Amino acid sequence: MLYETFIPLCKITLRIKVFVIQLKYEGGEMASETETKLKNEQEDFEIFFEMLRKQLLNASVNFYIWEQLFPTEKVVDIINQYIGFFQPTREAHLDGLIIKVSEILSNRPNAASFYGILNMLGRNPKLAPDVNVREIKKRLRNHKKVVEAIKDYRNKRVAHWDTTSVKERVVPEYGSIKRLSKPVFFGETKEMLTELQAIWNKISASHLREIHAFRYGQQGDTVSLLEALKKKRAQDRKRIKQLKKENQL
Repeated sequence: MLYETFIPLCKITLRIKVFVIQLKYEGGEMASETETKLKNEQEDFEIFFEMLRKQLLNASVNFYIWEQLFPTEKVVDIINQYIGFFQPTREAHLDGLIIKVSEILSNRPNAASFYGILNMLGRNPKLAPDVNVREIKKRLRNHKKVVEAIKDYRNKRVAHWDTTSVKERVVPEYGSIKRLSKPVFFGETKEMLTELQAIWNKISASHLREIHAFRYGQQGDTVSLLEALKKKRAQDRKRIKQLKKENQL
């Protein structure tokens, strides 16, 4: 009788042990899958975040050069002297700025944009625990008007020339462009870029514990070039004046 009772008890004990082992194995597999998923999410986030940094840096550099080449009273004579170089150069930097800003504020799912990064943070807040996604989206919406103007300019002047919808001037030196439905203003664009840099640095400080200046070390080269050309022109004029004086003797 004791023997008959012992056999089923052994079977039950064995089944329990097998079940426990199976649970541990499945639990380990699930934990491993979760860890792999989190690791992949972090890697994807860091790749996209670095792409966004490079795009924002490119947009910022294009803006700074475009700003430095503005024909102010101090440099307009030099720019006019070499207008065949400086005019298309300035236009190219404006186009570069427009393209990059349009990309970093795109809603396309595969774009390396602020909205893409914020969506990742919404799914996994641990990627940047100090960041309030809702607050940042609100900050981005504050620049809706200038973003719409930039995208309007991109669609009608950068991607292709559209002559069907013309209502407002865009920038002073673009008189030949005539009119666009939404003008792109210098001050609003500069303010928006400063805000985007601050937002990127806020996310970076939370995720990477570092911030970025969004400037090249050679950022002042444009101004240095204009000053060098101005100095060279002054030397040439002085030399010409001296030669004329010598010829009169």
